[in-house]
Amino acid sequence: MSRSTTDKHKLLDAVKDFLEITHDVDLADALKVQPSAISKIRRGTNKITARVILRIHLLTEVPVQELLTYCKKDEIDI
Repeated sequence: MSRSTTDKHKLLDAVKDFLEITHDVDLADALKVQPSAISKIRRGTNKITARVILRIHLLTEVPVQELLTYCKKDEIDI
């Protein structure tokens, strides 16, 4: 199965599940980004930044390499 834009949604939703939160605004707070940043990532307007990947890693302890599998190389802003 090839990864796609929906995989970014799966990643963000999995983090929400892990943190037991339901709203993207709460996810943004946990990741210390503006709520609009989550919305733009979901819409494909913004790439997932290294900072967001690192914060997800620190919150979940999922290896960075595994988190990166949810994103195409051109969807990550490193």
